[in-house]
Amino acid sequence: MKNKPPKKAPKQQHVYNRINAHRFLEKLRKIETPQEQFYYLRGLDAFVFEEMVMTSLKRKGFIIVRNEGYTGDGGIDGRAYYNDQHFLVQVKRYKGHIKATDIKEFAAISERRKGRGLFVHTGKTGDKAKAIAKELNIEVVSGVRLLDLLLSKPLEETQSILLTPLANAVFIRC
Repeated sequence: MKNKPPKKAPKQQHVYNRINAHRFLEKLRKIETPQEQFYYLRGLDAFVFEEMVMTSLKRKGFIIVRNEGYTGDGGIDGRAYYNDQHFLVQVKRYKGHIKATDIKEFAAISERRKGRGLFVHTGKTGDKAKAIAKELNIEVVSGVRLLDLLLSKPLEETQSILLTPLANAVFIRC
């Protein structure tokens, strides 16, 4: 059985997970192949992975608003702002394909909360999920795009879909 850190109060847990997020982002940079990097990411604590994504968005210039708790968040793991754009962020650690229903549910939440949906995950995005994400205007970040975000690699201009100052940011249409 794995040794787990002692249970902390919510605020302490956020601080602990943010510290670990920075540490694990540095470790991720030292892993040589994408396959090993994804294996590593999928083995992380889900909340630490969530903090890694939020920290990486912050490094890209976004203003980040983290939730006070990790559970009971109504399907939104955080919010990110860049200029006049408001993104609702959902972060998932998947090993297999994401479900189209996950995208649909997140799109409904994003629409209700009047934000642009950003669905970040470690799994695979199949054709059906890609089509639904495109139709519902949900940005999906996975695969090489996820590694680009976490490792802060710039994307080629031709990969960007946003016609705002985010043109050099991480989001591309799947």
